Amino acid sequence: MLDLALETSSSLGSIALGNDKVVVQSIDFKGPQRHSAALFPALARLGIPRLKLRRIIVGLGPGSFSGIRVSLAAAQGIALVQNVPVVGISSAYSVAWQCRDIERLGVFADAKRREAFCTAFRSGELERAAYLIPMAEIEAHAGQFTQAVSAEPLPGVTKRVYPRAQDLLALPDTLSGWVREQPLEPIYLREPVSAK
Repeated sequence: MLDLALETSSSLGSIALGNDKVVVQSIDFKGPQRHSAALFPALARLGIPRLKLRRIIVGLGPGSFSGIRVSLAAAQGIALVQNVPVVGISSAYSVAWQCRDIERLGVFADAKRREAFCTAFRSGELERAAYLIPMAEIEAHAGQFTQAVSAEPLPGVTKRVYPRAQDLLALPDTLSGWVREQPLEPIYLREPVSAK
């Protein structure tokens, strides 16, 4: 049986169908439209809902809060119809999978409000889960890593690496970063503005 993976935490969204051994199909989408407009046609091209799935994997960010919410809503709807579980994991694991030969990797994302998210990996293994730093300190902070990467332009972070759904399929089930408790939520490290 196959897994469906959805990754919409950055400006490049993607979905993939496969498992830890093979990627059957992967679709990227980027452009002037929001992920909410591109995700559902991409799912239709994959053949969802006629394919029977084993589970659905969603990248939880940190990153685009609304993009991740769209993926979570789609995943929950498909899971309800197919009676399959939905699991999540930090989108930074996808980047770490792509850069697993880097000794010390810093995965950065714009957290808005003059802050950035950083997730630290050592040789592909999580060293420190996502945390916030002031945007004014990002260049100095990025200098602490062998390689600093970000999906979007950030000061002092020159290398672009986008999280990809196909990498989420490849991640081992033994990782401690899997989130199985429902309802799944985007990684968001501070209180919402509306709650203040």
